[in-house]
Formats: sequence, C-alpha cells, structure tokens
Amino acid sequence: MKAMVLKEFTKPLVLTEVKEPTYGPREVLLKVKAAGVCGTDLKIRDGLVPTKELPLIPGHEVAGVVAAIGNEVESFREGDEVLVSFYIPCQQCRNCLCGRQTICEQLKGRIGFEFDGGFAEYVAVPEACLIPKPKELSFQQAAVIPDALGTCYHALVRRAQVKKGDCIVVLGGGGGLGLHAIQIAKGLGAVVIGVDITEDKLRLMQTYGADFVIDGEQDPFWSKTVSAYTHGLKADHVVNFITHQPSIDEGLKALRKGGNLVLVAYSKEFKFDALWGHLNEIDLLSTRAATKEEIGACLKLVTEQKVQPVLDKVIKLEELNEGLQLIKDGKLKGRLVVDIE
Repeated sequence: MKAMVLKEFTKPLVLTEVKEPTYGPREVLLKVKAAGVCGTDLKIRDGLVPTKELPLIPGHEVAGVVAAIGNEVESFREGDEVLVSFYIPCQQCRNCLCGRQTICEQLKGRIGFEFDGGFAEYVAVPEACLIPKPKELSFQQAAVIPDALGTCYHALVRRAQVKKGDCIVVLGGGGGLGLHAIQIAKGLGAVVIGVDITEDKLRLMQTYGADFVIDGEQDPFWSKTVSAYTHGLKADHVVNFITHQPSIDEGLKALRKGGNLVLVAYSKEFKFDALWGHLNEIDLLSTRAATKEEIGACLKLVTEQKVQPVLDKVIKLEELNEGLQLIKDGKLKGRLVVDIE
C-alpha cells in the first residue's frame, strides 16, 4: 500500500510502498478515505512531540471504511463507515475512571504517534476506538471531528467550563481549530471575541458567529480593546490556538480577576507572568485532545447542524508536504484534509 512515511525528523515525509498493516483479534483493518492534517503533525515531523521510533506513518484524524475485522470484534463489520478516536487508554486507571482518558496513567498509545496512523491507504485500529459515521457526513467532514472539533470541545466544556453569559476571547480564531471553537462557544451561550490577522480571517470569524473581532496585527495591544468592548469587565476565558508569546502576554491582560487562560497551542518557550497570575488569581489551564465520549458529543452537534466542520483545502496523499508547509505559513482558513481513494 502507499503511505507517507516520516523517516527522519525535520525532513519531508516520503511517499513509500509499505506492507499492509496486520491487525489483532480486537482490531479492524480500516480503508482510509480521509485524514485531517493539523499543527501537531508539523510538530511530529520536526520531532517536537513524543512519538515512537522512526519510521512512522503519522495521521491521527482518520475516517474510512472497515475492510476486515479481527475474530473477536463484536460491534463492527466489513463495510461499516467510521471515524476514529485516536487515543488508546487503559480504561482502568483513576484518570480513565473519572473520564479523563487523554491523561490515562497507562496510555497504550495514540494512532499516528506511537502507532502508525492514517496518512496511508490502510491503518489498523482497535475496535474500542471506532465511532460509527453518520451517512449524511462526508468522510472529509468526519475525519476532522475527533481533533479539530473534539479538542475545542474538551478545552471549552471540560477544562474551561464555559457557560451562558461568559465572555471568551479566541486567539487564532480564524484557523482550523479557532473557527470550531467560536461555534462551540456560541452554542454554549458565550459572548465571543475573535482575534486573528488578515481581512479574510476576520470575516470568517464573524461568519461563524464571533460577536466582535480584532486584528491582532493592527491592534497589538488588543487587551485594551477587549476591556473597552466589555465596559471594563474583561474576559472570563482566553483560549489560545497560536504559539505566539505576545498573544500570551496580551491574553493575560485581557482576563478579569479569576479568569482562565486555556492553552491549546503549546511550546516549551512559552512564558507566563506568575506575578500577574498571582495578583489576579488567573487559572492557567492546559488541555489535551478529546475523549471518545467528547468526540461523540461533537458528532451530535454536527449532525444536529449546530456546528459545521470548516474545511479549507483538500489535497492528495502525495501533496502532504505542501500541506504541512501551508500550516507552517499560517495560510489556511479552516482545516486541511487529505483525500485518500
């Protein structure tokens, strides 16, 4: 089968003929139809996040058709259309038992990280990771739900606990995650302020529900604008989707006393003004991916037409390196998807 293989960190992936993956008794062989691409894939390429030893086939946002099943698979059959929850938790540790499977203490791994992923014609997936795909959704739409929507849902609902009437600032609101966060936040009843650059992204944020938008390039000290818009009350939550230190600094200043800064984007180089945090009791919330249950909740939002998956560009498998460069350059207005037929 064909796959895009990472053979050396910081180098382009290589289109390679590899063996079709084997699958265990409780796994399926999935014919990949579509795979989402995100900034984490760029970090994987550059060796900035933990993965298995190379070579690796990345790709953790996957949708496809069950091609074969292990002899102990009970709930799925050949021909079933599915999407994939890419974390493989133990379901027995204290974190799993309280619904926090993405920080499982005995995590078996993640598809596209520790296990080969979906930038290939086929991938092996545990039955427990499969979610039925509604017929009304395309494979391209379904592929981005586990991460582009799920990560936002986990950050806003589980971690920040956004509620009706809250004011939330979405940094990087015009990108592949931010546009979904805006929609979810509006569905929760929040007042949403979107911050990004370029006219296109400002218009997109408004199109998907932002109540007020700020051009962070033209208004670098935008925390003052947030304060003015909220009549001095400031924001309850600032959710950060970009690795940009000045945005962290302004985000802190945009928060009310007792507010929280939610870090979806991550970098070892981020700095946090602990004195400001101390004086204002700011909560710094890290957030990691989404549980299978949360992905299911996102799927329901999409099928009920309360949230729309935002796709910017669809590429072919062999164009993946060009797609990663688009992400690095910040040129996408929505999610990038690989179509695999």
